[in-house]
Amino acid sequence: MILYVEMEDGKYGPIQTGSYLTRNYLDDYELKRGHLVESLRKKVGNGEASPVYYFMILEDLTLSELAARAGIRKRKVRKHLEPVHYRKLSPEILQKYADVFNVAVADLTGLMPLEQNEEPGRKEDE
Repeated sequence: MILYVEMEDGKYGPIQTGSYLTRNYLDDYELKRGHLVESLRKKVGNGEASPVYYFMILEDLTLSELAARAGIRKRKVRKHLEPVHYRKLSPEILQKYADVFNVAVADLTGLMPLEQNEEPGRKEDE
């Protein structure tokens, strides 16, 4: 089996592996990851979680790691995991999260449906 991994020089390249685990469990991992993505999307869509929570779980980050990488206090990050506080984020804060998750701001704002007469980033919560 050939996998593409990050090499020591930071570039991606192929490696060949004959590992039993890779050969037999890679599909299982992808299936479980798909189920995780689906359940997280439902939570975000139902207003139970924010896109920050969605990407934090997908990237396997802890609250402390996310706060440190974004340069935002842990207490604020905890609030931003809730949809009610997420909707009040400024474009600058959204950009900080987008940089940490290596996604576009549109990917963050596109996951959560906005309430009627609401524009993203109108109120600042910093």
